Amino acid sequence: MDRKLFSELSEMKTTTLDLAWLLMAISFTYLNYETFNIFYGVLGFLAVFFIHLFINFHNNYMDYRHSTDKEYREKISTIGINRESLAIVRKWMYGLAIFPLIIGAFLVYKTGWITLAIGVAGVLIGLMYSAGPKPLNSTMFGEIVVAIAISQLIPIAYSYLGLAGTGKFDSSTAISVILVSLPNTFAFLCAELSNGTCDLEEDLKNGRFTLVSKVGKTNALNLFKASWILAFLLIPILALTRVVPYITLLIVLLYPNIWDDLRPYLKEQVKTKTYPLVIKAVSKFSVTYILLIAVGAMIKLVMAVF
Repeated sequence: MDRKLFSELSEMKTTTLDLAWLLMAISFTYLNYETFNIFYGVLGFLAVFFIHLFINFHNNYMDYRHSTDKEYREKISTIGINRESLAIVRKWMYGLAIFPLIIGAFLVYKTGWITLAIGVAGVLIGLMYSAGPKPLNSTMFGEIVVAIAISQLIPIAYSYLGLAGTGKFDSSTAISVILVSLPNTFAFLCAELSNGTCDLEEDLKNGRFTLVSKVGKTNALNLFKASWILAFLLIPILALTRVVPYITLLIVLLYPNIWDDLRPYLKEQVKTKTYPLVIKAVSKFSVTYILLIAVGAMIKLVMAVF
């Protein structure tokens, strides 16, 4: 398997957000507890990184195996277009699973059963997305579950690892991480909805009855707009209640730019043309939000020194 095909099947470019979640967890824990175990955090990142690659491989593999539409298998699926052997795809997929198993086992040994529980939950959700008699991507719950898993579960895992051994991670901390992550959750729901609207016809041909197919494209677009509004509105609320630093309020300046990115998608839902614009907007929003939290943490550290 060449590098280009590996990159496409593993969807390597999507893993940059794994690093963004780590930065958010570091910033959050320093803001609230002034500590973070960077060794466990980095190991957690490596585990999440390889799990992400493995799950992306698995989803592409299972989507190809489950597909019944000839056009999808030959002209859309990365495996079909490249005419790659399923046996080779499986070998790479299982090979990728070795790294997070080793790293995860070490982290569980060092930090306890909560790490195991979070890891197992994350992997199961990833596998269930495209596997089993009723994959999540064939149900109306797929978009919501994926948005929550990506934007909530990973930051919680990083935060727990960063505070491991300090006795400072409790239910209150977990709730705070969930609240801090909520704007990203709604932004990622928009990404999932845009994917569903663009793939609606293909999904129906392959027997995937997603949330978009259940509520209809018009209602899905309305939900898309409502989710974006909530993503932006939540940040002032979180800032005023001191869950996130006041500096995150600057993100409202990004709204006109993001709205310009979204206009073409709202006019036409085309996977190759307008879907990338939504992903660009989601990435811009999430990365800016996380960077502003990081700046807030640095300001607090500097002020503590002086």
